[in-house]
Amino acid sequence: MKKRAGLSLRKRLLCVTLVPILLFGIIIIACSCNQLAKSVHKEVESGLKNVAQSAIYMLEKEFQGEYILDSGTTGIFREESKAETAREVLEKLKEISGADITIFLEDTRVVTTIHNEEDKPIIGTKANAVIIRDVYKGESERFYSETSINGQDYFAYYCPLYNSQKKCIGMIFAGKPSHYVSGIVLEGVLPIVTIIVLATLAMSVIMWQYSVRLTNAMKNLQNFLMKVERGDFTAELGEIVEERKDELGRIGRSALQMQCALRELVEQDSLTKLYNRHYGEIWLKKVIEESAGKNSAFSVAIADIDFFKKFNDNYGHDCGDLVLRKVSNIMRKNMKRQGCAARWGGEEFLLVFSDKGLDKSLEETQRIADKIKSLRISYGDKELGVTVTIGIIEGDPRRNMDELIKAADRALYEGKESGRDRVQVGVLKADAVSG
Repeated sequence: MKKRAGLSLRKRLLCVTLVPILLFGIIIIACSCNQLAKSVHKEVESGLKNVAQSAIYMLEKEFQGEYILDSGTTGIFREESKAETAREVLEKLKEISGADITIFLEDTRVVTTIHNEEDKPIIGTKANAVIIRDVYKGESERFYSETSINGQDYFAYYCPLYNSQKKCIGMIFAGKPSHYVSGIVLEGVLPIVTIIVLATLAMSVIMWQYSVRLTNAMKNLQNFLMKVERGDFTAELGEIVEERKDELGRIGRSALQMQCALRELVEQDSLTKLYNRHYGEIWLKKVIEESAGKNSAFSVAIADIDFFKKFNDNYGHDCGDLVLRKVSNIMRKNMKRQGCAARWGGEEFLLVFSDKGLDKSLEETQRIADKIKSLRISYGDKELGVTVTIGIIEGDPRRNMDELIKAADRALYEGKESGRDRVQVGVLKADAVSG
């Protein structure tokens, strides 16, 4: 389910980020193609117009007199010239320009460079009715982006043809096959499309990688918050969120601060800043389990401030609180990286030494007791001294927590009975091992 949820989130992120990019790319391609097509069409139109005008100029320069229809050849030519000669002129112009050229007398082709399947000029055929209406009868030049001639589409320019009396006697056509013009457009569009497609692919890869990192960070943050919600205040957020500089990173760092605040609230004793009794029990149970699994040594101690009641009775509870804080501070500093120090209740403390046998634990416990004894606490105009009595035992993973605590407590009681201000080693009773 989590994998599906993560994948679904990733898909949603990709849709949100990639769809606009794709749409933007499509719009750019469409606009670019449209603009390029318009530019090419204008360029071709201008070229065809020049070809038609050149044809008229070359015919008038080559031949003199009026256009005369030769009914025998169905051709048009000038006085003392033949239609074949006019066709030769147009064929030469076609070689130069690449455009087909046709001369119409009224609505009929009389000279043309367009050939049929039998490779014969299609003279004698009629022009399209719309073209006849617009150009011949309407006496106006026109461009057509799609005109069918002899079964082939042309991009064509038509203009009226006049005699010396300025009377319209026909038309002249210059055109190129539509596939030729489309080829020019396609040739111009391909680089644009290629660049946009590659850019879109690159952006897609970048957004995919970004979405993967983002969803991983979000899942990491979600898992972290779920662990904190379940009471796991040792959960780690991970660098994938902590190192982010965006809003998600700030949320992650705020979640860490929340975790620390909750940990202090749930695990710490508000006065001494040591772990509270509840977390001390959790820690001891964890040490017992780890010792059973790794066959490692550990020790348990209960410490009590000697004659603590006199601080409260003689100087007030503020003084008693100050003594508790000072003693706790020594315990916290000296138990760091060695185990756990927790306030067990009132003026009592639990010390749990991890991965240490009784001998080493005893040395550390005595050092703590000595530092507390050398402590001088200033309260008002008084300088107060304080001592502790500590009962310590070597842990046994086969015994439960209550048995270990009771054994350490008995050792503490023995130390009190023996005069206080000492570290008393106790032993577990030879009862049946619990399990």
